[in-house]
Amino acid sequence: MTNHAQCPVRGRLSSSIATLRRRLVGVGRAQAAVEFAIILTVALFVLVVAVQFAIIGEAALALGQANYQGARYAAVNPTANQSAVTSYILQNASPTISANNGAYLTTVTLNPNGSCTFGNSVTLSLTFDVSHLVALPNPFLGISFPTSLSNSESAFCE
Repeated sequence: MTNHAQCPVRGRLSSSIATLRRRLVGVGRAQAAVEFAIILTVALFVLVVAVQFAIIGEAALALGQANYQGARYAAVNPTANQSAVTSYILQNASPTISANNGAYLTTVTLNPNGSCTFGNSVTLSLTFDVSHLVALPNPFLGISFPTSLSNSESAFCE
């Protein structure tokens, strides 16, 4: 009867299998690290672009709200001219729009200017420069970000 535990060939074979198993476990860890590095790069790219678009989206919402408030002010105050409406917007708009005393609010157009009669409508158009809010290079890896936002709002004169 032969004792397999004392067989020299079987001992070397199990030792070789154990060595191979240790090497393969190391390869699996290295592969996981490479896959994680690739996924992390893609995830960070998506996250940074999403944050940039969120900042621009917040500015677009703030511009729309400021435009609505300005058009409503012009409709309720029939003698309000363009400079009065601009002052009102800068006093009541979000900090994004009123930053730097409204330096980024490039165009304010009121039509008709200072003569809103009952039953007619008044239209206010605003243009806002968002290039100072774009933190990434523009374009960023083929993705272009807007540098200017425009909005127009009408209200019936009261």
